[in-house]
Amino acid sequence: MELRTELGDRSGMASSWAVLGDIEKCRGNWDEAERLYRQCLEVKTELGDRSGIATSMGCLGEVELGRGNLDGAEQLLTDALKRFQQLGETYLMAQASFRIAQVWQKRNNLGLAQQNYNTAHQIFQQLAATKDLERIEREWHNPDFQVISNPPFIRIIHLSLLFLCVLCVLCVLCG
Repeated sequence: MELRTELGDRSGMASSWAVLGDIEKCRGNWDEAERLYRQCLEVKTELGDRSGIATSMGCLGEVELGRGNLDGAEQLLTDALKRFQQLGETYLMAQASFRIAQVWQKRNNLGLAQQNYNTAHQIFQQLAATKDLERIEREWHNPDFQVISNPPFIRIIHLSLLFLCVLCVLCVLCG
């Protein structure tokens, strides 16, 4: 974060905030995770990064789901899903659909829950995302699952952060 700040790398700073938010979310520190994701969202919005905005909203939706704020989770996740659809980000559409299914499952609306779960399951199947299929099946059968463990949002952000770190090192080495 310090290096990105020194370089004035706003996008890199946002990615760092997102990774730190992921860590706090996995720890169940919802307030800190929200604060970090909101910082990320603010910068992604300033930069016009539509994918980053959608991803940040999805992460905020997962925070609200973890807190048990189902109305807030539904609103954020539905917004993220619409944005992923507009961007054609199929994998993230599946992730958002699954989290929306969990919202409906916690509300005991099993019809809507199953519909969204089936959508997520079908997309993950089409993508041959075996590990994600295993994960959603495990979480689906454990509706009291609270800490959201290593969702695809985290992997995408981590890969972006790794890419940016490599790019920074190359820039320093090449002068």
